[in-house]
Amino acid sequence: MNKLITGIIALVFLLGISSCVKDNFDVPPTGGTDPNITVNFTIDSLKARWSGTNYFINEDLVISAIVSADDKSGNFYKQIIIQDSTGGVVLLLNGSNIFNDYPIGRRVFVKLKGLYVTQYKGIYQIAGSIAPDGSANGIPTALYDKFVLKGSYFHTVVPKVVTVSQLNPSYQSTLIQLNNVEFQSGDAGKPFADSYNKLSVARVIKNCSGGTLETYNSGYSNFASHLTPTGNGTLVCIYSLYGNTAQLLLRDESDLHMDSTRCGGTIVTGNGIMGIRGLYQGSDVVIPSGKSATGIVISDNTGGNFDTKNLVVQDSTGGIVIRFTAAHSFLVGDKVTVDLSGLTLTSYNGLAEVTNTPNANATKTGTGTITPRVATCADIQTNATLWQSTLLTVQNATIGGSGTTYTGTKTLTDVTGTLSHYTKSTATFAATTLPSGSKSYTGVLGCFTTPQLSIRTLSDVQ
Repeated sequence: MNKLITGIIALVFLLGISSCVKDNFDVPPTGGTDPNITVNFTIDSLKARWSGTNYFINEDLVISAIVSADDKSGNFYKQIIIQDSTGGVVLLLNGSNIFNDYPIGRRVFVKLKGLYVTQYKGIYQIAGSIAPDGSANGIPTALYDKFVLKGSYFHTVVPKVVTVSQLNPSYQSTLIQLNNVEFQSGDAGKPFADSYNKLSVARVIKNCSGGTLETYNSGYSNFASHLTPTGNGTLVCIYSLYGNTAQLLLRDESDLHMDSTRCGGTIVTGNGIMGIRGLYQGSDVVIPSGKSATGIVISDNTGGNFDTKNLVVQDSTGGIVIRFTAAHSFLVGDKVTVDLSGLTLTSYNGLAEVTNTPNANATKTGTGTITPRVATCADIQTNATLWQSTLLTVQNATIGGSGTTYTGTKTLTDVTGTLSHYTKSTATFAATTLPSGSKSYTGVLGCFTTPQLSIRTLSDVQ
């Protein structure tokens, strides 16, 4: 299903609710001014023009609405959601960082002549044009000011408080609030999405009566690696559909307030390496009780290129460094579970690391393999934070720099750019002469202020 996958989000929305936009203020909002233009149409009336085929608007129609969702968190892509007192709709905009011009709470005035009303999976959208294959295109960035006029800031879209059982298509593309809900046990305490592979993930919420809905979260969102709440509480979101499937789209992690006791008083703890890493929010954090990490060892302690106290493990979500209090004996390919309860998660020169881990906290539970991600130097530079402590391969790259041996910092170069390559002086191959010509380099991505790749042994160079 092509929902929010690989960053191409074609989500759009149907019908709205009344009295959701707080348009009347005792004191006029400050910041920005509204253009001198006559509003003569509504979102609900606009959607009524669609009769089964793409509808080209050839009349001088203008709607006024408030932005209720933007692309700042990365969970919406090339679109914003706008809402007036009659309902909400998706406005497709063919650009990025749209929130800089059209943030949540800003009033916009859309001049509809020359645009289209379309549907995608049964949900309404305003489009700039229609492609030959029938898909809808967003309004080009060069034409934003022609069609979407900027208005005043700091308006409030009040979410409609509903229950799971009350939701129906009439609420689409509008801001709603669900009370007394929680993520089901299998989705609580888990990453919102797959930030490592940039894949979207559906996480199911439920109420205490058993009613369920799915949240759909982009792997490109800035909260993708963060853990879903394990408690019960309030969820604010945009209500949508994908065909016959209802979906809840989060604007930002701050729309979740789930700190109360779960239904039945149960407690759920989540694992997953990226979920653990998501606990770090800019300062050292003590990992809660019950948290553990299970992964495959990708660092090597026989070749001398990794600190003997450091263990790098990777699972399907990502990787992390576990720093023990003494040298460890785990080998590449060992499957290891580490109890992280009460330990400190920190960032050492930009590298996520669990510090002062007692060696007794780690247990080998089997063996496994990690297939390295094949990526260019440019891709690695772009995704360095997400991909750190994972196994990567750079193909068709040359290596060079000061000196003729591996020891120290060298530079990998491919057709897309460069990447630092680091070898400790204690590595068994440190004094080996650098190879000439293009080679394939497989190694663990580290970080010492800037990203750097480190091979384990010379067999990582092919």
